[in-house]
Amino acid sequence: MSVPHYPYQARADLPGIPFRAMRQAILTHAKSRNLEVLEDEQTHLTVQTAHGLIGLRPGDAAEAAGMVAAEDARWLFAMKNAVITQIRQVIPEVAEAMRWSDGDVEGTAPPNFQTVRVTDVVALGPVFVRVTLSGKDLSSYTTNSIHFRLLQPPKGSTPLWPVLAANGSTKWPDGPGAVHKPVYTARSVDHDANTLITDIFLHEGGRTTAWAQNLMSGDPSGVAVAIVGPSGGGLLHANRVLMASDETGFPAAARLLEHLPADATGELLLEADDGEHCAYPMPPAPTGVSIRWLKRSAGERLADASIDALARHSIDASIWFAGERGEARRLRDAAKTAGWATKALRISGFWRAGHHDA
Repeated sequence: MSVPHYPYQARADLPGIPFRAMRQAILTHAKSRNLEVLEDEQTHLTVQTAHGLIGLRPGDAAEAAGMVAAEDARWLFAMKNAVITQIRQVIPEVAEAMRWSDGDVEGTAPPNFQTVRVTDVVALGPVFVRVTLSGKDLSSYTTNSIHFRLLQPPKGSTPLWPVLAANGSTKWPDGPGAVHKPVYTARSVDHDANTLITDIFLHEGGRTTAWAQNLMSGDPSGVAVAIVGPSGGGLLHANRVLMASDETGFPAAARLLEHLPADATGELLLEADDGEHCAYPMPPAPTGVSIRWLKRSAGERLADASIDALARHSIDASIWFAGERGEARRLRDAAKTAGWATKALRISGFWRAGHHDA
């Protein structure tokens, strides 16, 4: 099997880790994510991901070295971060000791970081605000990854923006200038104008809610923030779907819905406190996809409705869910028990009960 060439590549020794042990860990990860193994030999392992290659090579001063390859510097950086994150969860000292072959970057800005300015703020019904951001280069914000971090400086303090650590991962400074960095969805992107639109759900206790409300009450023009991304999953390429979301995922659900194939079939469940009276502008669905609104104030719950809906769908349907983390876990377990393969599930906990401070 041929291995594609990518212009951006880097390696980093994995001190103290046997090639065989790391190979097995990567293969297990690849299987769980339904990634294609392009090369599996005695000294080489190469796995295809959505954004490039990951794998193993012989190390310079270690038995094994991690390898990443991508089409541009931003995706290469994202893949380095992903590798370091995975290793840090198991062997943190090795993750901190990694040094990539493409040069020392400690203290510089991450390639996926840029400052942007607020150019417009518009209310979308009673519980959403649409914010338009203008940047210098949003070319990497495509349909492959539709999420990003919105970095909000603390009031009255000079912001401490992220920098790169010695191992090439993102380092988030602490202290009075530490930024708030929740994840949001790029509802739409205009590459010609270099603008990005994101929709913010207003809820009690949300730090971004307070930020958005302050924008609404004054002149937002020129307010400086920053973004890091893109990240996360892209569009849902499926003809049979079961989709479900509470307000935190409405922008993502809307973007996925408007890009479904015209002949798609299935349903979309939407939970809001007052159901469809939240007035979020959900785009029209394909003829074969129904939309059902759930009213939380009337006791209707997203996870319950989603689990009940499993019986109406065949296991070749794709399931997409955005909501509370515990509810996401319930649906994932129920879907697997019902026979769904892991690769068909895009079930995400966008927030956690008791910690909803975005």
